[in-house]
Amino acid sequence: MSSLSEKFQEFKFSEDPSAVPWEDAVVWVTDDGAGGRLYEWLLSEEIRHVSWTNGIISILPARDSFLAKRFQCVVLPPAMAFVGVNVKTAN
Repeated sequence: MSSLSEKFQEFKFSEDPSAVPWEDAVVWVTDDGAGGRLYEWLLSEEIRHVSWTNGIISILPARDSFLAKRFQCVVLPPAMAFVGVNVKTAN
C-alpha cells in the first residue's frame, strides 16, 4: 500500500497501469520494492493547477480539497511522471 494513500485518501495507487485514470490525473511511477512498479496519482478534481520546471512537478491543491488544509503545494522530484490532458496546468 502506498504510504501517502494510508494517510490521505485523495492519493490513489495501483500496480496495474490499466487501473490508472491517465487523462484525469497527475501520475507518478515508483518502485514497489519487489522489482515492479507502483502507479500513484492525484485526480484533477483535487488539483488547482500543475506546473513544472527542470523536471520537478509542483501540484497546487484545489481550494476546496482536503489537501489544501494541509499543504500549499505537493512537489514531486524528477521521476517518471505524467500529467493528464484534463489536468489544469500553469505552464
